[in-house]
Amino acid sequence: MSTNDEVRTAIAALLRIGEPGDGLLRRLVDDIGPVAALAIITAVAGGQSSSDEAVAGLASNGTGATAGGAVAHGELGGAIERWSMRVDDEDGGGDLDKVARLGGRLIIHGDAEWPSMLDDLGPAAPLGLWVRGAAELGVVLTRAVAVVGARAASNYGTKCASDLAWDLASRGITVVSGGAFGIDAAAHRAAIAREAPTVAFMAGGVDRFYPAANADLFEQILATGAIVSETAPGMTPMRHRFLLRNRLIAASAQVSVIVEAGWRSGALNTARHALELSRQVAAFPGSVYSASSTGAHRLVREHEAELVTCCDDVVALIDDEAPTLFDTTGSGNAWAGSEGVDPVDDLDEREKICLNALSATKALDAGTAAARAGLTIADALSALSALDLAGLAERRDSGWVKLRKPQR
Repeated sequence: MSTNDEVRTAIAALLRIGEPGDGLLRRLVDDIGPVAALAIITAVAGGQSSSDEAVAGLASNGTGATAGGAVAHGELGGAIERWSMRVDDEDGGGDLDKVARLGGRLIIHGDAEWPSMLDDLGPAAPLGLWVRGAAELGVVLTRAVAVVGARAASNYGTKCASDLAWDLASRGITVVSGGAFGIDAAAHRAAIAREAPTVAFMAGGVDRFYPAANADLFEQILATGAIVSETAPGMTPMRHRFLLRNRLIAASAQVSVIVEAGWRSGALNTARHALELSRQVAAFPGSVYSASSTGAHRLVREHEAELVTCCDDVVALIDDEAPTLFDTTGSGNAWAGSEGVDPVDDLDEREKICLNALSATKALDAGTAAARAGLTIADALSALSALDLAGLAERRDSGWVKLRKPQR
């Protein structure tokens, strides 16, 4: 078995052992690699070692003991015990074979198909993704918009989602959603009707279509798009997996559009993840008498979403030049000059977060910018002043905007 195959098999096993978004498992893998992480968990599962001995061994080597490391977290021993309960004899190879028989594959970081935008999730980024479908994930997500909303959608909401997805697809923008009833299904179907790729992120295994009533829709998605999950094959969707799945939808798209969402709609969770990633969020207006739009209206009222009514409004929010929150390379940044000097590199962490919170298309007052960035107003004003001096942001009559290129 080649080194790459060994790594892929180990990640396949870890995706079954851990739950989606398990940050501690991700830290352990970052510290020692997937093969070594699996070996430790397997040894505990087989009784060759205890979880305390495993943690002590890592600590004695200084592995993961620094701030942010797995050992420093303090709960690694209990986590290893929990993971060891899920170890089976197939060791990841069985899942790889099962998905391969369905024409699917497991993609991992470093693969050409890996969607680099998911790395913006930082410590919450997935270890790998199970993928089925004809589309190359990294390519179709280069320019993508998430269209999400209520399962019990109204005729109005379904029409808005269909029209938006159709128009986005006609412009070569990939429609991303979650494959559910209502708004999700309407968006997927419109993209398919336009003969364009669409991507459905699932909360269960890619071998189990959910909801089953949408099986025909999922088969159509496979023809030109992709069905994606970080959950191991055969695993069933659960509430917490839907919520964790939503972070992948938000991270994969440059803009998340909430077409119709009630006060407690799961689509609002997707919006929250997008805001945490400094992604653009948009919402369609609905009737003031409609319970199905109360959540979308709240996003607009609290200045967390831009009000949109058509595809043109959404496309205007797409900002390909925005730096990503966890991008430390500066590559692909439109602010980099002819000598490769990137003014973003000279910013401190607070200023970078504030920059990511700003919009290039809509001015934000200092209070809104502070709320988006998770800063106090005083810290936000200090950061905004520094961005102004660096030529990265500008204060206008209506508020602060991100500049696409430095103004010197």
